[in-house]
Amino acid sequence: MNDNRNLLARDLQGQTRVLKRLAKGDSLEDILQTLVEVAEESRPEMIASILLVDRETGCLRMGAARQLPKFYMDACEGLMPGPSVGSCGTAAYTGKRVIVTDIDTDPLWSGVREFAQRASLRACWSEPIIGSTGEVLGTLAMYYKTPRAPEQSELEFVSSSANLAALAIERVRHQREVEGERALLKTIVGGIPDALISSSLDRKITHYNASAAQLFGYAATEAMGMPTLELYANSDDYHRLGSFPFKAAHAPVLAATEVEWKKKSGETFPGEIVATTIRDEQGKSLGYLGLIRDITDRKAAEAKLAESQRKLVQAERLAAMGEMVSAIAHESRNALQRIQVCVDILQYEMAEDAEARDDLDRISHATTDLQRLHEELCNYAGPIQLDISQGDLSEVWQKAWKNLQVSRTDRDARLCEQIDTVDLKCPMDAFRIEQVFRNLFENSLAACEDPVRICISCRNVEVDGVPSLSIQVRDNGPGLPEEIRPLVFEAFHTTKAKGTGLGMAVAKRFLEAHKGSIAIGNDHGDGAEFVMTLPRELE
Repeated sequence: MNDNRNLLARDLQGQTRVLKRLAKGDSLEDILQTLVEVAEESRPEMIASILLVDRETGCLRMGAARQLPKFYMDACEGLMPGPSVGSCGTAAYTGKRVIVTDIDTDPLWSGVREFAQRASLRACWSEPIIGSTGEVLGTLAMYYKTPRAPEQSELEFVSSSANLAALAIERVRHQREVEGERALLKTIVGGIPDALISSSLDRKITHYNASAAQLFGYAATEAMGMPTLELYANSDDYHRLGSFPFKAAHAPVLAATEVEWKKKSGETFPGEIVATTIRDEQGKSLGYLGLIRDITDRKAAEAKLAESQRKLVQAERLAAMGEMVSAIAHESRNALQRIQVCVDILQYEMAEDAEARDDLDRISHATTDLQRLHEELCNYAGPIQLDISQGDLSEVWQKAWKNLQVSRTDRDARLCEQIDTVDLKCPMDAFRIEQVFRNLFENSLAACEDPVRICISCRNVEVDGVPSLSIQVRDNGPGLPEEIRPLVFEAFHTTKAKGTGLGMAVAKRFLEAHKGSIAIGNDHGDGAEFVMTLPRELE
């Protein structure tokens, strides 16, 4: 009785050792090796071993043994279970306990008997190690060097040991699966190019991936625990997203929503967020998870596309207008010429002091105005065919200024040039560019009171990597009122008593035809300034 009690106590102590190693998270190999040690210490005449079923190949692999000779363990390695493959191979195949009391005579050992005889093994009891799902995980074998049958207590011992082995194998496999999933999740999260941020229910950051650090500029150590409010450029967006119904169980995902975000540097950027609520298996909310994407490039592309579409629409309108203007000009040009010829004849025949002479002059001026209108309409709406040649820009603006001699009669008006050492030669259609300068000079003469001072300065610049010439034209007038500035280049908009409102629109079109630009400069309310650019080279 005392012997049985002592044996039971040793078995319990041994199982406790195994469980402690399992609780410590030791490797499966160490845990199984301890299990073998415990079994052999409990029953010194017995030799124990554990074989594991390879999940991929189905064959047996040596799990633990400490007294079996190496040749025997090598023979067991890779053994495929079958209906009569020794004790362990058969137990793994059938999933049932196999008791062989004499290896020398038992038919289950006919194919592998020589290895057992070489190792001086005569009896083998093999208990299948079965997992919680019924899967055979391996076998636990007890060898003896003399033929013998097990007692009931020994069967109970091998059964409990196999259960302990099953617990260890499943626990370690589960740990490996969890670690594998964790590594996979970490790899996925680390590879996401967008910012992945999770927060607690009080909206403080609990996870912050590498892309988030790169996007927002906060290191992970800085961001953890920080209120997500710090990432919003506008607190209204923070409160708006907080009130979205994605927190409700029936609407678990916040669809892509555009929000203005703020970096650590204070710089803001447009971003798109998709968010969801993190829940446990019972549906209880644990926090929030958001995926934020920087859409700066997309917004810029959309703006360019909108601008392209606007230009396309404008081009179509201009084409239609050009056709209309060409038709009108064709029909009316001859009529205007006939009117002008008649006016010239009447002026020749009519005395200068005649009462009708003033009426005739008004007819002549009206004819000139109509011809000018036709010219501007054609420039604005008609096709532009540039006649490009290399020229000196100063010669062009000086010619434009000279041709306005009549407009400057009796005016105190001067053109100032601040050029320094800038090379003014560039490819251009001199006739078109002269029209641009003429329109600018005419506007300045109309807006400024005497003395009129129009100053031109030039400098070298790069526009989108293209070497260009920048020309500033500035006058000393009252400047452009704030409400006028957005309309300056709009067609048919004018602040002059006389004028078609096409001058600046035509100037813009001519510059763009040269791959250049024109824009309002920085005048600070002190005169009006326009800045033009022309590329140094044209393809």
